[in-house]
Amino acid sequence: MQKYRIFSLFFIHVLILVHVAGFGQEYIGSVDFQEFFHSFLKIGKINAGVILVFFALLSTLIFGRFFCGWACHFGAIQELSWFILQKLNITPKTINSRLVFILPIFILLHFYLIPNLDHAFNNPWVFSIELNKPNIWAFLPGLIIGLLTFFIDGFLIVYFLGRKGFCRFICPWGAFLKLPSALAIYKVRNTGGCINSGNCTRNCPIGIDVNYEINSYNKVVNTNCTNCMICTEGCPTSALKFSYENPLNERYNLIDFFNGENIYKSQNTKQLFTNLRSKDILFFIFTLVIGFSIDGLFSMGHFLSFGIAIITSYNILKEYRKNIFKLVLSLFVILILVWSLSIKYSIHNGVDSYLNANYTESIKYLKFVTDYYPNKIGRYYIYLSDSYYETGMINQAKFYAEIANSINPNHESVHQLFNKIYNNTE
Repeated sequence: MQKYRIFSLFFIHVLILVHVAGFGQEYIGSVDFQEFFHSFLKIGKINAGVILVFFALLSTLIFGRFFCGWACHFGAIQELSWFILQKLNITPKTINSRLVFILPIFILLHFYLIPNLDHAFNNPWVFSIELNKPNIWAFLPGLIIGLLTFFIDGFLIVYFLGRKGFCRFICPWGAFLKLPSALAIYKVRNTGGCINSGNCTRNCPIGIDVNYEINSYNKVVNTNCTNCMICTEGCPTSALKFSYENPLNERYNLIDFFNGENIYKSQNTKQLFTNLRSKDILFFIFTLVIGFSIDGLFSMGHFLSFGIAIITSYNILKEYRKNIFKLVLSLFVILILVWSLSIKYSIHNGVDSYLNANYTESIKYLKFVTDYYPNKIGRYYIYLSDSYYETGMINQAKFYAEIANSINPNHESVHQLFNKIYNNTE
C-alpha cells in the first residue's frame, strides 16, 4: 500500500511542476486551497482551487483526510524530512500540546474564514466560473521566501516539533477538514487481537497515539489522521483495519476528541513524545505575538511567519541544561519584536496619515520606514515623496521620487508623481 501512496505523492509533485512550468495555465489557474475562501466564499467565483476543496471535502466525508495523506505535497515534504532525519540518526520528539487544535483553527478563522465571510455579507456575491483565474503565481511567494517556507515549515519545524509539525500546528486546511474527518464513514478500526506493541503509534507519520485510541474507542478518532495505512500494515497481529461503519451505528462522543491528558503514556512509546501542555498558554501567547509581529514583513506569508513563531516560542519554553541559549534567544527575539512592531506601527500610521492628507505625520512615520526597513517598497517612497511635495519640500520630494522610480520604473503612479513634481516646479 505504501508503494501506491509514494507513487501518488510523487505523481502529484510531477503535476505541480508541469503546471508551474506553464503547461495548461491557459485552461487551469491557481490550484490552491485558499481559493475556496478568497474566491468562492468572498465573491462567489468557482475556479480550479475551489473545485479542489470541494473534492477534498467530499472525499474526507467518506474516507477521512485521505487527501492529506495521499495528495498533499507539503505533507510529503515533511515525511521526506523525517526520513532524512532518521537516516542521520536523529529522532525528534513529537510535541503534545493543545495548540495542535487551537492554532490551526485560529489561523483558519482569523486569516481566511472571518474576513472573507464578512466581505461576502457586506458586498454583492455573484456566482461565476473562471477555471483559469487567478494566475498560478498569484499566491506564490518569491524564490527566497518560497525556499525559506519549504525549509522552515517543511524541515525545521519537523526537527523541533516532531512528526509533521506544520500539519499539526499550523495548517488551516487541515483544520478546515477536521469536522468532515470526524464524520467520515471509513476509519482505522480495532478488529481485536491488539498486543500493545506500540508499532502503530511509533510509526504514525502525524504523531497520533493510535494504540491508545483503538483500545479506548475501538477506532482512531483523532481528526489529524491522514489514513496513510502505515499503522494497518505495520501491526504485527493485524489488529487494525481501515473499514466502513454505518453512520447510524457510529458512536460519536465529543469528549473523545479531547484526550490529550491521557495519550502518550505507554511504556513502549512515551519516550518519543514531549508533553508541553502545562505551558500551552505561554506557548500560544508567544506564538501569536511573534507571528503577528513579523507577518507580512519582507513579503512573508502567514505560514512562514507562524512557522518561525512557533519554532521560536518552543525554543524559548524548552528546558535546556544551559540557560544561556534561552537567554540569548529571548534577547534576540525581543530586539526583533521591537524593530518589527515599530516598522509595522509606522507603516500603518504613515499610510493612514497620507490617505487622510496629514502630510506632516505621514513624513514622520514613512521616513522611519524608509530608513529602517531594508525591504524597499515603492508605494512607501511614492507616499513619502508626495508628502514632501505637499508640504513644500521639493528637493526631498525629488529625492524620494527618484528612489521610487528605481524600484518601480514602469509603474503608472511613479510617472504621475514625476509629472506632478517636475511640471509644477519648473
